[in-house]
Amino acid sequence: MTTADPKQTDHLDFIIHILGSLPDLENLSEAALSLWLNRFLNRLIENCEIEGCLVIMSSADTTRILAKIGLAGADVEGVANLVLEKAVAHTSGTGHRRKMNSFTAPIVTIEKDGARYHVLHYELPVDIAVFTVFAARAELSPALTRSLKVLGGHIARIIAGTELAVSATLARQELEKIRQEVKETQVCSLNIMEDLQKKNRELAMLNEIARKMASWRQLPELASKAAEAASEILDGAKVVVFAFDSERELLQPYQASTGVDLSRIADCSIPSDHPMLEAISQGKEAMVDHSVDTFDLAATREMGLKTGLILPLASKEQLLGLLLVCESRWHRVFTDGEMENLRVLTSTMAAAMENASLLSQLTAQVEEMSILKEYIETVVDSVDLGIMVIDRALKITMFNLGFEKLFGYKKEDYIGRHLLQAFPHLVEQGITEVVQQVFSGKPFVRYAWKRKILNGSTAIQNFRVFPHRDASGKIIGAIAIIEDVTEKANLEDQLARSEAKFSRLVEDLDDGYLVVTGGRIAYANRAVSELTGIRIHELIGMGVDRILADPHLVTECEGPTEHKLRCETRINHSTGTWIPTEVALSSCEYGGIRGVSVVMRDITDRKKIETQLEAKNREMRQRNEQITRLNLEMEETLNKLKASQENLIQSERVAAITETSIATNHEINNPLFAILGQAQLLLRKCNEKDEDTIRRLKTIEESALRIACVTKKLANLADPVVKEYSGLAAMMIDVDRSTSR
Repeated sequence: MTTADPKQTDHLDFIIHILGSLPDLENLSEAALSLWLNRFLNRLIENCEIEGCLVIMSSADTTRILAKIGLAGADVEGVANLVLEKAVAHTSGTGHRRKMNSFTAPIVTIEKDGARYHVLHYELPVDIAVFTVFAARAELSPALTRSLKVLGGHIARIIAGTELAVSATLARQELEKIRQEVKETQVCSLNIMEDLQKKNRELAMLNEIARKMASWRQLPELASKAAEAASEILDGAKVVVFAFDSERELLQPYQASTGVDLSRIADCSIPSDHPMLEAISQGKEAMVDHSVDTFDLAATREMGLKTGLILPLASKEQLLGLLLVCESRWHRVFTDGEMENLRVLTSTMAAAMENASLLSQLTAQVEEMSILKEYIETVVDSVDLGIMVIDRALKITMFNLGFEKLFGYKKEDYIGRHLLQAFPHLVEQGITEVVQQVFSGKPFVRYAWKRKILNGSTAIQNFRVFPHRDASGKIIGAIAIIEDVTEKANLEDQLARSEAKFSRLVEDLDDGYLVVTGGRIAYANRAVSELTGIRIHELIGMGVDRILADPHLVTECEGPTEHKLRCETRINHSTGTWIPTEVALSSCEYGGIRGVSVVMRDITDRKKIETQLEAKNREMRQRNEQITRLNLEMEETLNKLKASQENLIQSERVAAITETSIATNHEINNPLFAILGQAQLLLRKCNEKDEDTIRRLKTIEESALRIACVTKKLANLADPVVKEYSGLAAMMIDVDRSTSR
């Protein structure tokens, strides 16, 4: 019987103790994860026969080293590449994938550069592999191997939680967006269905009234017959029917009896403020007699009226028109029988005109309602909810495009069919009881109802059924509104599992994090306590002005800020010193109350570096100023040097020209003067009659004198001016323009 190695037992107890004392580190940020791994692996190296540790995370597109302890002289990148090759080969040979919760993951041993590395390999559910590598000179003991496997599994679980955190955050944001859209869609769908029911009731009522008014469509013909009837009652008197034009607010000639040229009186309208209309506004007749000039009407003058009668066409105290009777006889007396017949005729005509007006209005309303109904149906088809309507006989009368998208049914295959024949699977799901409840006037509502749909899969739906009523309020069917929330339910479930893991993330931040409501601290993490030297329970409820030095920031924290703010300030430490800090403010919600989140970062080291940089910058600016000043002095010296050089060149040029001129004078003037003297001597001896010879000798004399003048100017040249020599690519001295001494 063998006994356990006490040292190995101590190692196992130490690892179990460390694992038991560690908090749940899932869903950390990558920076916090690396910090915890480094601290943990340092303690492992100090207490076990391990010389170094390496944690590698590999996915389809990237490989990252999360921790590296005790491998100062090793080729870490080379070790990582070799680990990936060996571990992948080992895993593919086993015939199955190793999961992160499998604590029997194998240890693969590799060697590189004389060092031995023991590798634990785990593949996570998020398509990421984790490799924990332990460097040791000797073979690992069985007890230490088991302990390291447990350790590797715990490390893989922490990394899995970190990777899942990002996915959970995205899922929660998407779920919140879906919640808002669903809430808006539900409100919209309910409003649309209420409007649709109301408009259907109004449309049914208007259609019934329009059917009753159909007999009054021939109003012009009826008015013409009424004028003829009035003319016959009064033995051939001229009769005109005036109708009220509401747009122009006047009475316009409409129809007339035989013998009246309606075109002649077409412009003889009666304005609504005419005194005659006030006289007949109470439904009373008015007499017209041109002998006494009772009323001045243009139509009566055109028709040659001597005696006339005006009868109102009124209904419900509303003047629709009037009947104008024109007699060509003076003082025509209308008998009681004639008046009674005319009253019956005008009352009938007024009713016809009123009904025609109502019919016109109703026709316009029916057209408007039809357009509105099409619009509502279009809106109903545009929502993502499934909407279906059935009648009392359980026949499907309508369902929208959202219903088609949810279940794949087509309108042409199901409209007009019995509900239970079209969807027999609904019987098992209790649709009969739902219909009975709705037909009794009670809506049926069930949220998150798990149901089997036609393809056999399970869907989670919000199922609402409302009574469908007609204009009188009678229940004529049911309206079902179905919303598929399967994806939303899955996201909520995923979010619920992930939210608990996020609750500790803020506590592990290296930056201070505060939540301020009403100017007082409602939440503070551990980093704030370390930054201020004040315990967390003392910070809670404390006024934020006791920490922040900037009054503007304190004011921003007193109420929910509508914008993000980032600046540098100072915070008060419990020792009385002020610590330079970078602060970021943004609005947040904490415990159902709107507040301000404050993130604080200690920038003491950064400020020191900035101070050093500022000093260096000042030194550089001074040196730049010196260089600039020296450059200016150098430029001035250079300009002087250029001027001196130009003067020297000019002096040398003049000296060369002077030397050349002296040589020319010496070599040319001697023979020149001899030529000049001989020419002058010959001129004296020459016969005056020999003019040609005299002319030639004078030419020689003038040329010699000119040459002597040129040589003299060249000898005294002080500032030569050059010009181009004609015909050659050369320059020559311009003797005439040059300055002489």
